[in-house]
Parts: sequence; C-alpha cells; structure tokens
Amino acid sequence: MELDRVIVETYVRFDTPADQIVADPDLAGQFGDAVNGRLPREDQVDLATLNKRLLNLRRRGEEKGGLPRLRRDYNGRGPKPR
Repeated sequence: MELDRVIVETYVRFDTPADQIVADPDLAGQFGDAVNGRLPREDQVDLATLNKRLLNLRRRGEEKGGLPRLRRDYNGRGPKPR
C-alpha cells in the first residue's frame, strides 16, 4: 500500500482536521497507530514523518491528490461540536 493513499483513507475515516491531529499528541498517536496498523511492518513510519506527510497532503489539496475537505454537519469554523 502506498503511504499517501493510506494516510488519505485513514484521514477520511478519522474525520478530524489535519491541523488538529498534528497539534494534539493524543490524536496524533491515535492517527499514527491507525495508519501504521494498515501498513506492512517494513513500511511503517514514525510520528514526526507521518505528521509532516499529513500536513504536506493538506497543503497539496484534494484536486492534486492530497487530503479531501472534510464534510461538516454545521456552518462555521472550528472543531466539530460534540
């Protein structure tokens, strides 16, 4: 499995903005576990590499193969209301 594809697929299921994942060590760890759990052992990456790749995919944008926009159930900015 290609790392970028696994990151994008996991990101969509995780349903949390990339900036929030990178800023919160607990979320970053959970996301890293989810991504590495889908990769063969020899292709697994450390958290710093994963965070950098995640932000690069966000900057790239969906139309260029990066992260898609998350669909929200509300109008406005900020984290999804709980």
